[in-house]
Amino acid sequence: MGQIGTFCVVVMGVLSATLLVAVQAATAPTDDNEICADASGDVAIAACTRAIASDRYRGRDLAKLYSDRAFEYGNKGELDRAISDYIDAIRIDPKYAHAYVGRGLVWHAKGDPDRAIADFNEAIRLDPQQVLAYTYRGNTWYENGDPDRAIADFNEAIRLDPKRAPAYNNRGLARRDKGELDGAIADYNEAIRLDPKYPDAYNSRGVAWHDKGELDRAIADFTEAIRLAPKYALAYNNRGNAWREKGDLDRAIADCNEAIRINPKYHGALLNRGLTYLYSGAPAKALADANRASQLDPNDAYNALWVDIVGQRNGLATRLPKTIAAIDMTRWPAPVLRLFLGQSTPQAVLAAADHPNAEKKKVQVCEANFYSGIVALRQGAKNEAARLYRLAAEGCARSSAESYAANAELKQIRQ
Repeated sequence: MGQIGTFCVVVMGVLSATLLVAVQAATAPTDDNEICADASGDVAIAACTRAIASDRYRGRDLAKLYSDRAFEYGNKGELDRAISDYIDAIRIDPKYAHAYVGRGLVWHAKGDPDRAIADFNEAIRLDPQQVLAYTYRGNTWYENGDPDRAIADFNEAIRLDPKRAPAYNNRGLARRDKGELDGAIADYNEAIRLDPKYPDAYNSRGVAWHDKGELDRAIADFTEAIRLAPKYALAYNNRGNAWREKGDLDRAIADCNEAIRINPKYHGALLNRGLTYLYSGAPAKALADANRASQLDPNDAYNALWVDIVGQRNGLATRLPKTIAAIDMTRWPAPVLRLFLGQSTPQAVLAAADHPNAEKKKVQVCEANFYSGIVALRQGAKNEAARLYRLAAEGCARSSAESYAANAELKQIRQ
């Protein structure tokens, strides 16, 4: 939950448009090979298919046709077809590094980071100057919880292409994960200097300013991201979180409303709006949002925890015994769920929060303290709950939901 609405989406998508190697002709494309390379969508797919069937192309030229068609299938979300075409491209030309990069991105989109990294590794082995492979492998390391490897890959991408703004932005994300906020902001600054119209960099910097407690700067950056990308739901959500911390709940809810209007399946924005309702005295509205968030993503353990918290505040019995059937109970925050179910203790949860990665440990300890505070309050131990909430308020990133909720819980205890 510490990441809901606070992290910036790493710039990968299903496939990145920068992968499409297309030479812009002076005139409109005149044959299927050119249309395959220069067009997009179904038009490009049809042209690639005709060119492949023509039997005019061999070697790298034929592999490129399969790779270009795979790119278009990936953009359409037809990931199995994309994988199949990348396999054919690699079979035809096993040294075609570009096809390994493309297939790696599709494996990533399919939720298979190990295969994605293996393909990026092969692309780099074949072409050590393959900047995209370093960039996307760095993104995969980052999303897999390994910021040090991610930073090493972004460093190499920047060395190969010092003007690559996304590499600076994404290195900033990894630095933020390590708690290096000043270094992260320096990277976001450079990304914005290289590309002043880069909304992701403004959004990323806004989150870092929020973590530093610079709420006005955070709001300014989120506002600029929205100006550049008016349908940027994440930036609306993040700005809503900053307004909420400033105490402007009307603006906070308005921004969450807009994020949800743009993306009705954005469960993070629903949950953030639910928290705002909960701590502004509207528990029924909070429950509706928490339930909807959980329906949209029943595999998310934090959704389940907040449904339980908000449900209890509405006088409802727990649904956790049934809810956990859809949740991976081998990963954090499974120990917290067991605590809520009465199957563990706060001491055991705190021990389970330990992690070799210092920043990962910090996040998990923050969450262990906050959710243990919820349980202590349920048991009537107000002093212990307040102690745990204070630890969470001090140890959680300011842009996290747990930080806001810990401070709100402390206010309620003092009343």
